[in-house]
Amino acid sequence: MAESAELGELVRGFRHTAGLTLEDLAERSGVSVRTVSDLERGRSRNPHARTVTAIAGALRLSEDARGLLLAAARTGRPRPAPAPFCELPPDIPDFTGRSAELAAVIAALADGGGRPAPLVICGAGGLGKTALAVHSAHNTCDRFPDGRLFADLRGNDSEPLDPYVVQFRLLRALGVDADEIHTHRTDRGELLRRILADRKALLLLDNAADEAQVRGLLPGPGGSAALITSRRALTGLDHVRRVTLGPLSDAEADDMLRAVIDSDAGIDRSPALIRSVTQLCGNYPLALRITGNRLLSRPGWTLATLVDRLTDQESRLDRLSAGDLQIRAAFSVSYGQLDPTTRLVFRRLALVPGPDTGAALASVLTGLPAPEVDQRLDDLIELGLLVSAADQRAGFHDLIRLFAREQLVADDGAEAVEQARQRLVSWLLATARGAAGRFRPGEQPGDVLPEPRMEFPDQAGAQRWLEVESENWLGALRLAAAAGDDSAVVSTAEALHDFSGRWLGWRHWPEVFALSVAAAHRLGDRHRAETHSRYLARAEAAGPGDRT
Repeated sequence: MAESAELGELVRGFRHTAGLTLEDLAERSGVSVRTVSDLERGRSRNPHARTVTAIAGALRLSEDARGLLLAAARTGRPRPAPAPFCELPPDIPDFTGRSAELAAVIAALADGGGRPAPLVICGAGGLGKTALAVHSAHNTCDRFPDGRLFADLRGNDSEPLDPYVVQFRLLRALGVDADEIHTHRTDRGELLRRILADRKALLLLDNAADEAQVRGLLPGPGGSAALITSRRALTGLDHVRRVTLGPLSDAEADDMLRAVIDSDAGIDRSPALIRSVTQLCGNYPLALRITGNRLLSRPGWTLATLVDRLTDQESRLDRLSAGDLQIRAAFSVSYGQLDPTTRLVFRRLALVPGPDTGAALASVLTGLPAPEVDQRLDDLIELGLLVSAADQRAGFHDLIRLFAREQLVADDGAEAVEQARQRLVSWLLATARGAAGRFRPGEQPGDVLPEPRMEFPDQAGAQRWLEVESENWLGALRLAAAAGDDSAVVSTAEALHDFSGRWLGWRHWPEVFALSVAAAHRLGDRHRAETHSRYLARAEAAGPGDRT
């Protein structure tokens, strides 16, 4: 208190010399009467440099007197530790994996340059964004000696935290007196940036709702930096770096599960069993932690038990829960933030038989115009519910696909789902026949292609579509065969025969012609059955090729 008292005596002495009252000095300096009074009485232990500078300016001190006052302030103003409500959470003791992403985050945070770019860690729920951010912050303590502050922005709540409130908490954690914090939103943000400019502090802004929530929290030029986690990519923020998370690699997922169950030496950790469990968990960090915790809490269980319980797709999401940890809940929060039309797109994509889709097929499933569907796909990618694929396509991670199927059953009636499935099958097979017709000499126009109509002006365009959509039209062929639409199966395989000679070695040609042989037999068409049997023999003789 001695240093604070000395500073207070200096302020009081200079004020008396200037003939000013407390009120006069407060008005001139813009500092509250209470703050000036606390300072003079030695009750203000950590006066901010801005406060003392404003008082010195209002007193119109000489350079020597000004230097004396500022020196007394520096002597008695140690930088405070962060307040408890902004304290960085403990590190994850068994943090495993994410080696490439961790290196990228730490390198970005260590890159000073006077204005570190904000870093956004984004991805779907359950991928470990917060764990990576907290672990990275704990590994950068030397870079940020003035503190690493944590704020949960509650972006997934129905009412995310007001950034105005977050500014106040961060300023208090940085040692600013409550009565010095401005009430005007713009001024409060400016004060936060000014404070951070003089510090080397890290702000970990967890679970951001959108760009607007974080803009007023970002440091300006100086030594401080911001690390943000969000389910959204926050593409509206300028000059940011991004680390987008997906499921762990196979090796990292296996290592994580081993780390979670390491305390139980009695568990069989054979690589095959580990891999089976992690694969059923979709390599999702949250699912792996849930599964490991479930195993540790059930002494009679083994990894083989988990494989048996998780194999059933219908109940897998139910099994992936442990206490308040639930993989379904992680997806439900994001789904709940969608508008009704985007929810429809999300659900209907669960009917796509292949790994990804474009706007045209999504339009068939939803009945929405392709340009509108394209925008909805972008929104779902932004939120992490879909992943971006090549050729402006989008697809699901495995566990999210299961969740989308659940929502389809729950929210769409059986009749609507079946109608959408029939439209999908009809469109894919008719379009496949149309594209394949470009490779049949003298082929007469066959099907009138359904909307949205795909145009194939040349063989290159037709081949590209057939290859890109191969998993989808093959899936439609399987569905048609299962539904007994034998004429569609035979006619589609017939149309594709000439094209199959241009794409030798595709691993599914034997299946295509095996389906058509069986369909021809069911139709009682002996001639076509014999013809397609020859197609099948040639496909099998062609060998595996590149099996793409």
